[in-house]
Amino acid sequence: MVASAQANLFASAAAGVCALWGPLHGGANQWVIEMLADIHRAGDDGSRFIKAAKDKNSGKRLMGFGHRVYRNYDPRARIIKQTCDELLKTLKISDPLLDIAHRMEAAALSDPYFIERKLYPNVDFYSGIILRALRIPVEMFTVIFAIGRMAGWIANFKEILDDPKARIYRPRQVYTGPTLTSYVPLDARGE
Repeated sequence: MVASAQANLFASAAAGVCALWGPLHGGANQWVIEMLADIHRAGDDGSRFIKAAKDKNSGKRLMGFGHRVYRNYDPRARIIKQTCDELLKTLKISDPLLDIAHRMEAAALSDPYFIERKLYPNVDFYSGIILRALRIPVEMFTVIFAIGRMAGWIANFKEILDDPKARIYRPRQVYTGPTLTSYVPLDARGE
């Protein structure tokens, strides 16, 4: 969007980074690690947390499960889980969080509650454990996430720049507010 306004590469890439600042994108693998660490500190093997996650009133959310695009199973999750297992084995790391993650995944994949809702592990469920094994500080996880996307952002910038017919991208705008409102003068409100 920013590149289509003919902003330079730095501003366009910075906009991509800034989009990760909000809580709805980026940071999911950090939340998974924090969830697994909380479960571990509580002395849970994940089974109590899985039970609580099914209770809407518990306030517990199962992080790293489900995806907006991959409605059934995130195909990247299978690959990254295998990579995670191989990396920790190669580095000779025994991570109790990985053990909890394995138990939680197995429990969720066999539980009708999660199956009916198509809540399967996504790529973020194991990526945080990989970054942890590589000793990347948790607060840097989103930075690593952004670095991985930089090549795509630059390619998109170049596509826009090289297109002589490129037009500014505009987000679709659909008003969803009240259909009719009345004007109330300021002095009528008692202000």
